[in-house]
This record gives sequence, C-alpha cells and structure tokens, in this order.
Amino acid sequence: LDDLLGRCPLDRLMLEVTEHDVVEDYPGLDEALAEMRGKGLRLAIDDAGAGFASFRHILRLAPDVIKLDRSLTHEIERRDENRALAAALIGFATETGSRLVAEGVETQEELATLREIGICKAQGYLLGRPGALPSK
Repeated sequence: LDDLLGRCPLDRLMLEVTEHDVVEDYPGLDEALAEMRGKGLRLAIDDAGAGFASFRHILRLAPDVIKLDRSLTHEIERRDENRALAAALIGFATETGSRLVAEGVETQEELATLREIGICKAQGYLLGRPGALPSK
C-alpha cells in the first residue's frame, strides 16, 4: 500500500473495500492502514447490505464511510425491510462516527425516502452520470 499510495496526498484519498474483497487478516490490514489513516486517508466500505462480507468489513475496519449498496436503496420507498435496515445503519453510523452514502439512487422517490429517514449523502444516475476525467 505504501508503494501505491505513499507519495499521494492521503488527505484527498478514500480507499474503498468492497464486498468482493477477501480479507483474511484484519489485524494486518488495520496495521497496514493505521499510519496512512493517521495522515488523512479515509476508508470506505462499499456494497453494505449486499452480503455478509461487507458487514464483517464494517465491524472489523471501523470505516469513515459506509456505502449502502444499490440493492438496499433500490425502491426503498416501497420496501419496508430495506428502509428498516437503512434506518438501523443510520443508528450504527451515528454510534461509530461513520458517515453513510446511499448508492444507486435513480428516482426522486428513493431520494425523498432516504432524506426522510436521515441519509443526506447519495450518488446515482438521478444525481449525475459518470463522466470523463478532465484533461490536464
């Protein structure tokens, strides 16, 4: 990690660990990240709600940001169980000092429901499509 990120402005970076990333040594990963996090590197857990691994990552790595998977936010205005889980994660984030970002927001109804339950950060096609990097 130091070879990849060591010369970067760490206070401007966020490292995402996803549901698909297998972590066999959480203490080792935590130790490897500690110095960088001390210099401002933020840690995000992606795909929360997509499976067991993302919750294990959240519990073991104390992320700065928890990104709610699209499967949780999709039609959240119609799915009481999704809304309940998102609300529970708001409480978890509050207790642990993490921030939540709702991914995959595609409709005004989803955005309104997320705001209603207290999630104030979101990303998705409703808010903006991916674009090309600006040229130098």
